[in-house]
Amino acid sequence: MKLRVLFISMFLFVLPTVYAANKIPQFKNYPVEEIYTGKNHPLVMDSFGKSFRTRLRDAIEHEKPDFAGHFIVVKWGCGSGGCNSGAVIDAKTGKAYVFPVALSSVFPLKPEFEKEDGQEHLYKLNSRLMVFAGNLEGAKQGDGNDTVEFYEFKNDEFVFIRSIPYNHKGKEKNSTTYRH
Repeated sequence: MKLRVLFISMFLFVLPTVYAANKIPQFKNYPVEEIYTGKNHPLVMDSFGKSFRTRLRDAIEHEKPDFAGHFIVVKWGCGSGGCNSGAVIDAKTGKAYVFPVALSSVFPLKPEFEKEDGQEHLYKLNSRLMVFAGNLEGAKQGDGNDTVEFYEFKNDEFVFIRSIPYNHKGKEKNSTTYRH
């Protein structure tokens, strides 16, 4: 009897842990506390700000926050076709933070998001979650080919959550499609 209770207890403890490990991050699970509507702070001219000052300054002067409550997403090409990098700029402080990966062309996650360059980059104003999909240079897991990576922007840095491989039809290899 004691062995049976122990087995059931272990099963009930392990099952939620396994389920949570396989759960795909959702925007709603990374909410922001407030949406900033004030005036954008001028760009901070640290070494990163100086390196990309034209694109970053243009974004902070003309755009409004569109990510994580008070950040402005800005993207630019890597110098070769089908590659994009970028950063987020804190509209409150003017400090810019580089993306954790660079995107290269692959098929998008969902047909309604299909873009000319075949890349996928998802984010929302009311969430700290950022999703990168494509052939990711700098990917945290695997070889970076055909990967969806999830990051939480927390304490002024992109914190890796998880990586999921997917095939050229926009679905994961285990056939569970990411839905936002």
